[in-house]
Amino acid sequence: MSPKETEVPSLQAQVQPSTARLGDLVALDIRVTHPPELIIDSPSFTRSLGEFEVYSSTTLPAERGATKWVDHFQAQLQCFATGPQLLPGVEVPWRDPMGHVSRLKTPEMTVTIEEVPPGPKDKGDIRGIKGVIGPVAASPWWWLLGAVVIGVGAFVLWKKRKRVLAGPPPPAPVPPDEAALQKLREIEATGWLEAGKIKEFYIALSDIVRAYLEGAFHVQALERTTNELLRDLRKKPDFPGVHQMTVKEFLEDCDLVKFAKFRPDASEARRQLAVAIKFVEETRALR
Repeated sequence: MSPKETEVPSLQAQVQPSTARLGDLVALDIRVTHPPELIIDSPSFTRSLGEFEVYSSTTLPAERGATKWVDHFQAQLQCFATGPQLLPGVEVPWRDPMGHVSRLKTPEMTVTIEEVPPGPKDKGDIRGIKGVIGPVAASPWWWLLGAVVIGVGAFVLWKKRKRVLAGPPPPAPVPPDEAALQKLREIEATGWLEAGKIKEFYIALSDIVRAYLEGAFHVQALERTTNELLRDLRKKPDFPGVHQMTVKEFLEDCDLVKFAKFRPDASEARRQLAVAIKFVEETRALR
């Protein structure tokens, strides 16, 4: 399947609220609607987006329908400049069943940042000095105490500012074996076999196992032919020959469906799904 034959996902983005106060958190909400056979990767948020600093980012639970899936991402942003501020677009990578990578981009949006209004006790004027209060008000110890308080306050503000500039900690990566098993269970529930989408089912099976091999055993798998991948696996002393044979037979069966127009029945496709699940479960301890 070429990229032209694949339905392109659609993206919706909004920022809330559109007007915020200086230093307040605003939420950038991104939703990507796509067919189940496409894989949507998390956006790569940098530490700053224009005048905005990324406070945190997360992947929210996805919505799984029979023909459409919706992946949901959100980032919390802060801005320390007032006035209308332009939030630049954020790229969202996605992959088709053949592993080709494309990108969507959110539109540019404007958020108005207002100054924090004065409190009820702020008079807004400057009053004159009332003079010495008590017999020890002019003591040097008061000046020393004031300098210490100012120094501590400045240090606390500097540490807070440093944490903000450092950006949010990256989300904990999902282990390759857990990610593979989750995706294998998801395609089992897509209904592709019942709908006769045998080729799409096998393409997804192959991509999931290849991505698992690449993430768990550090071999180039998604962009390699089956023979090239098997050659690299044979160089791995910690990857037993029995599992190499399983990979060889599994990927060659998938290639027959992908490239040779071989069309197995649904029961054979389910057997290959069981082979993929068993392979991941048996090799997850080797990495």
